Amino acid sequence: MKVSDWLQQLYSRIRPKEPVVIPPGMMHYLRETENGIARFHLRVERDGSGLLIANAAASARLSPSGVVIAKALLEERDEAEVLEHLKNTFRGASPEAMRNDIALVKALLEQLTAPGDAYPVFNLDDAALSPDAAELIAPLQAAVPLAPAETLRPLLKRLWEVGIPHVTFFAPPAFCAADLIQAVEHAEDLGMIAGVRARASDLLQEGLLNDLQVAGVDHVTFPYAALDAELHDALFGAGDHQAADTALAWLEENEICASIEIPWIENTLPKLEAMIHSLLDRGTDNFSFVAYVTKDPALAGQHDGALDADAMPQIAAIVEESAHEVQARFLWEPPVERNPAQTLAEQLQQGPRCAGDVAVRVESDGRVIPPRGPYQSAGNLLQDSWDVIWNHEAFRRYRERVEAPTRCELCPGLVICAADCPRERSGWAQKP
Repeated sequence: MKVSDWLQQLYSRIRPKEPVVIPPGMMHYLRETENGIARFHLRVERDGSGLLIANAAASARLSPSGVVIAKALLEERDEAEVLEHLKNTFRGASPEAMRNDIALVKALLEQLTAPGDAYPVFNLDDAALSPDAAELIAPLQAAVPLAPAETLRPLLKRLWEVGIPHVTFFAPPAFCAADLIQAVEHAEDLGMIAGVRARASDLLQEGLLNDLQVAGVDHVTFPYAALDAELHDALFGAGDHQAADTALAWLEENEICASIEIPWIENTLPKLEAMIHSLLDRGTDNFSFVAYVTKDPALAGQHDGALDADAMPQIAAIVEESAHEVQARFLWEPPVERNPAQTLAEQLQQGPRCAGDVAVRVESDGRVIPPRGPYQSAGNLLQDSWDVIWNHEAFRRYRERVEAPTRCELCPGLVICAADCPRERSGWAQKP
């Protein structure tokens, strides 16, 4: 049974009799497994749902009942005690169903400790798994531009303190390899899930992928624009297409999750489906789509690559259908507004603001930027309390998206429309 099927059961079957009494926050556990001692972190949200993290390498989102079961199992309570606690806390499920849920969480604990090359976060972006609003105490992931260790250490410490368990380092072209290795090492030392995003040609610096593996990197993201090497290299630099193929093969061989970032621009769309199938044949099934869009008729008329916003739903429908047919995991990044102050290549190499709607961007000076809307700071992570930042007006739409996803009547079934209509600039990651 898929992890998502387990969690669907946990979300839909058992409802609390009254508010769950487990207070929000982060709890830490050690548990002996067949593979040695495993380290778990359980983040509990205000509504009782939670996020379970294993060995800073994989995590899954849980319903309130799943949180209660996971906490009890991690505290090594026996099944009879867990079952009695569930009976006293929840209604609407038989003892047999509750025993089944306990078994499912036990299996989930085992799977989280040995995720292999699967993407390290399960079901975080699938709103269908949670029919009720999720009252998050903080985002689930932060995108942080790569910087020297002395700059990143206090930022990572604060991210962990406020309950953000997952960080992805966005590395610019020609970055310092030592900085990236140290960043991943420190994130892992804290207990965070750590990923990197960079051009493939930069990732192939001598020994870097091996060093990242030793440091404990959990996933590696790099752009892949087209099967046509000439088209891809025109956007990401000479030789980057071959480097992407090499990096993908190395990551698959070494069982490190490769997440392919696919930019949506005019020239790449016609052969997008063929590219996805080619990548699937080589072992990857984790994709993120980044659409570069505009509402400026003059810019659209220049055909420099930006997509017309009005065409987004139709394009998305075709791609989502293809992704579902092949059972790939795909993530919609918030659409990125085309910035005419940059060349298309510069903007694509820079990449999205952050990874999806359960994420946030934190600049190296501490400014916290929501994933959508104007490029507006909600506060400074190093100077302001998290409550001040989280309750800033800049996060209003973000919280509404995570807590109660909405869709318009025209496109009720599209995943890309769950947060905001992709045709509306208000829902884009707007240019600075």
